[in-house]
Amino acid sequence: MKRAICSALFVLSLFFPVLTGASASAAETSYKESLLWGVNAEASSLDPATSKDTVTHMMMYQIYDALVKEAPGDYNRLVPGLAESWEFSDDNKTVTFHLRKGVKFHNGDTMTADDVLFSLQRSLESSYSSGISGAIDHFEKVDDGTVACVLKYPYSPILDVLSNMTFAIASKRAVEEAQASGVDFARNPCGTGAYRMVTWKSGDVLVLERFDDYYGGPAAIKNLTYKLVPDAASGAIALEDGTLDCYYLVAATDYNYLKGLDHIAYVECPGVGLHHITFNVTQGVFADKRVRQAVAYALNRDDVVLGGAEGYAVVANCLAPTSVFGYLDDFQWYGQDLEKAKALLAEAGYPDGFDVVFSMQGSPTYMKPAEVVQDQLRKIGINVTFDKMERAAYLEDVGNKRNFAASLRMINATVRDADSVLTRRFHSSMLGGGNNYSGYSNPEVDALIERARTVSDREGRLALYRKIYEILREDVPLIPIYTDTVLLFFNADLKNVYAHPVYRYAVHDMYFQK
Repeated sequence: MKRAICSALFVLSLFFPVLTGASASAAETSYKESLLWGVNAEASSLDPATSKDTVTHMMMYQIYDALVKEAPGDYNRLVPGLAESWEFSDDNKTVTFHLRKGVKFHNGDTMTADDVLFSLQRSLESSYSSGISGAIDHFEKVDDGTVACVLKYPYSPILDVLSNMTFAIASKRAVEEAQASGVDFARNPCGTGAYRMVTWKSGDVLVLERFDDYYGGPAAIKNLTYKLVPDAASGAIALEDGTLDCYYLVAATDYNYLKGLDHIAYVECPGVGLHHITFNVTQGVFADKRVRQAVAYALNRDDVVLGGAEGYAVVANCLAPTSVFGYLDDFQWYGQDLEKAKALLAEAGYPDGFDVVFSMQGSPTYMKPAEVVQDQLRKIGINVTFDKMERAAYLEDVGNKRNFAASLRMINATVRDADSVLTRRFHSSMLGGGNNYSGYSNPEVDALIERARTVSDREGRLALYRKIYEILREDVPLIPIYTDTVLLFFNADLKNVYAHPVYRYAVHDMYFQK
C-alpha cells in the first residue's frame, strides 16, 4: 500500500470536535470514551420503516432495538430484546411477545405496546420490508404488555425476520410529532437503543451519544461517531495510523497487510451473499441442461475463490450462502472433470464448443470471478466475452426482460435462512420481474420450498432442503460459487468486538483496554 504521500493530508481532513466527559463508571471500564468509526457510505435513513441497506442498519443497530436480537458473539442464537419472552400458537401462525417493562425511548417516554404495534405495523406496510415480510399478515395488541405477530402461514424464520432493523421499535409520539410539524423523522430518530443521535452532517459525520437510561445499562464508550470515508484505501490508511478506530469496509486487497499489523485486530465470519452463475434456462444455448452441467463440470471453484475474492471466501456447495440455516456442509456439488464436460457438450451438439456473451455489471465484485470463470471455460471450448452494463440497464435486461444468456451474480439472504434465497431465485412466483432471473420453473421445487418454510422441526426442514438441492444439482439453473468472508478491522485496544455476517455490531458491549 502506498500510504506515505497522502496519509498526513488525509488525517488532517478527519479532525473535528467530539463530545467529551464520560461518567466515572464508564471511565473505569474503558480508557477511551470516544469511538471513531469510518464508513464507506452514509446512512440513507434512520427510520426503520424507510431503510434496508446494510451500512444504514449497522448504524441504526446502535439507535434502535427490535423485539429479538442475536446473542453477543453467537449470531446464530436469538435472545430477548425488547420482548422478554415469546411463544408460538399451536398452529404456529401466531407469535405472542411479552414486552420488557420500563424501557425508555430517547425522548424520555416509556415504551408501551402501542409504540410497538405502531412501529411493527408501520414497517409492515412499508415497501422497504417487502423482501422479508411476505409471511406476515398483521400485528395486533393483546394487552398493555403484549403484542402478537399473526402470520399468513407458519413461517419458521419469523424470529430472524423480526430481528431485522426494518422492524425496530420507534417512539409513536416522536414519529407522529415529526409528521405533524413537517420534520423528517428519518433524520431525527427516536429509539430505545444504547445510543441516541446528536448530530448528522450529510457527507461528513453521524454523531451519537450514550443513552444513560438504556435498559441494558449505560455503554462503556460514551461517544460514537461514524465518519464518511468513501475511499477504501484512505480508510485503511486512517485505520493504520490510528485516526480511525474502525473502518467499514476495507478492500480485500488490504486484508493481508492489515492482518500483519500488531496494533490492528480483526474478526471474520462468512457473509450472507451467494456468488453464483445464473443461466437463462428458457432460451438460447443454456436452455439445454446438458450444457449447464458441462459448465458445472468445467469449473474449479477453489481457483475462482483465489482469483475472484483474493482467497477471502468459502466455496458454496449448496444453492444457499454458507452462513445461513439450511446450508448443508456435507452436500457435494460438481467437482471439476473436463472430460465429462466435453462429453456433455458433444452430446448436446457442441463438440467444438461455442461462443457466448455473459451479461455483467462492471463492478470488480462480479468481474474478477467472471474472468477466472472465462479462463476455465475456454478449456472446454466455451469462449466467453462480456457485455458490461450499468446497474439500471442490467436489472432491466437481465432481471425484467430476461434478455441474456448467462451472468455472474450475487444474492444476499435478506433473512438468514435458505428460504430467502431459494424462494427468490427458484420459486415460480418470482418469475416476471421478480428475482427468478433464470426463468426456472419446477412445480416440485415450488412445493418443497413452500413446505420447508412451514415445518417447525429443524431436521425436517433440513431434509426438505436436501431434496431441493438434489433437484437443483441435476437441473443446474444456477451454479453456486462462493460466500464472501466478512472481515472487520479495528484498533486492537477495542474489546468485545464480535463478527457478524450482516454487520450488526453492538457498540454497547465494546470498551477500550490496553
